[in-house]
Amino acid sequence: MMLKTSFLFTLLIAAFSTYGQKSKITVGPEVLRSFNHNPAYWGVGGSVQADFRIKERLWLGVNSGYLKFSGEKGAVNFTNQPRHYSLIPVLGVIKYPLPIISGLYGADMFGYTFPQNVSFVKNGNKARGGFTYYFALGYEFAQHFDVSVKVGRARLNKKDNPVNVNEQNVGLKLAYLF
Repeated sequence: MMLKTSFLFTLLIAAFSTYGQKSKITVGPEVLRSFNHNPAYWGVGGSVQADFRIKERLWLGVNSGYLKFSGEKGAVNFTNQPRHYSLIPVLGVIKYPLPIISGLYGADMFGYTFPQNVSFVKNGNKARGGFTYYFALGYEFAQHFDVSVKVGRARLNKKDNPVNVNEQNVGLKLAYLF
């Protein structure tokens, strides 16, 4: 499954890059703080995003990455061992410039997140992925840099255990713009 997703993402990037000025690719590190655990978990990772200009004020794209979260205790509703877990989001992006300042934009990102090393305390079953939504407010500057703040959540195992299985976090991303 992971290989298929990576291959599809690579094909989309290659297709977008052939359009020159009508496409953008950003790559960079991310830092997130998960605020639904006590104590909070910190996540570090990176992401790649490819955007394609549809209209002057509308871009569509895809975003994927790898985020590893660590904390002092086991996550709420998840087993105590290991004290870290990973998330791999695969998201569609709707990006739009905001007319307040040149380079300022908003983006809605939605899709699916694949968790790794996440098991439930009660039954030990591994958590499956779920629907994910983020809103990002970003700023492109110096022609090749992009900084954004995002907030959102991933819903893990909604069908089997709908209570307290949200991965809610806020993050910061600094990316290089190709």
